[in-house]
Amino acid sequence: MPSAVTALVPASSYAAVQDAITKTISKAQRSTPVPRSTQVLVRVNYSGVCASDLHLSRRDLPYLQPTVSIAGHEGTGRIVSLGPDVDANVWKIGDRVAVRWLHKVCRECEMCTTGYENLCPNRQVSGKDVEGCFAQYALADSEYLVRLPEGVSDADGAPILCAGVTVCKALKIAQLRKRSWVAVAGAGGGLGHLAIQYAKAMGLRPLTLDAKKREICLSLGAEAYIDVLETPDVVAEVQNLTDGGVSGALICASNGRAYADAVKYLRRSGTLVCIGLPPIPSPIPVFPEDFIARGIKIVGTSTGTLKDTEEALEFVARGQVKPRLVERSLDDIAQVLDDIEQAKVEGRVVVKIES
Repeated sequence: MPSAVTALVPASSYAAVQDAITKTISKAQRSTPVPRSTQVLVRVNYSGVCASDLHLSRRDLPYLQPTVSIAGHEGTGRIVSLGPDVDANVWKIGDRVAVRWLHKVCRECEMCTTGYENLCPNRQVSGKDVEGCFAQYALADSEYLVRLPEGVSDADGAPILCAGVTVCKALKIAQLRKRSWVAVAGAGGGLGHLAIQYAKAMGLRPLTLDAKKREICLSLGAEAYIDVLETPDVVAEVQNLTDGGVSGALICASNGRAYADAVKYLRRSGTLVCIGLPPIPSPIPVFPEDFIARGIKIVGTSTGTLKDTEEALEFVARGQVKPRLVERSLDDIAQVLDDIEQAKVEGRVVVKIES
């Protein structure tokens, strides 16, 4: 069996580790992972922090129960070690790559063979099944690896790997005509502020909804802003501003009210795309007549395929999307998750992983 190809890698390194008993997260030293088979080891420079990391740390969603102690799935950096089965003609030490939510998929099931590999039932997820990138070093699989394009910095690339590709994919599956109105709920947050920019780049008209986030939303290209805490009738205001309702709605907010309002302010044949996950199960109040008489559609998405990720990164490379970043350190992970939970973050937090 061929041996691994490795640059100078320390035997131990730092990561933000969650204690199995107390559930507290702190920076700690651990053995540096060793790439096996088709895996590569990545020296992580930046990692985005996502609401899914919050759910994993809180263990509040039945289908997101981690088996590892290190979260993080928006990592960018360089390859420092190749597993023995990596194709060295494709991947080399020093290549700039991404550590993503989807570590690996089977490529054989119905989902993988029909263009939905992000829904692969046999998938392995970074931060859930495989140790994630809140660490100096993290593993990725070379058979499902994304190369970072020229012109995209490690910092800007990180949030695109989950938040960016998710909203980009959401806009594509909504199948909206150019110049259509699209509502973005939770527009000032990590997902929403990117959704505004992707929508503009696709020729759509973003109407944004959030609380106390007017400046960031309008500065990113929103054509209208509604403060959901200061507006007595959000549904009526959306309909008034858009001449009867929006053609699409991306719910990036993690609350049930945002979903309930969206069903009402969609225009006929409109599409609601579910993205945000309320911490308390919240059924969407929709009735058969909404589908029959109004022709509305409700779909959902999470991340995207490898191709979707590459497409989302290209918007950044072309200068059409620019994440608003708040830079923090690996020591701050626990506080960052608290801030996300309390909706205190404008834009997207990225963690700079120091040497």
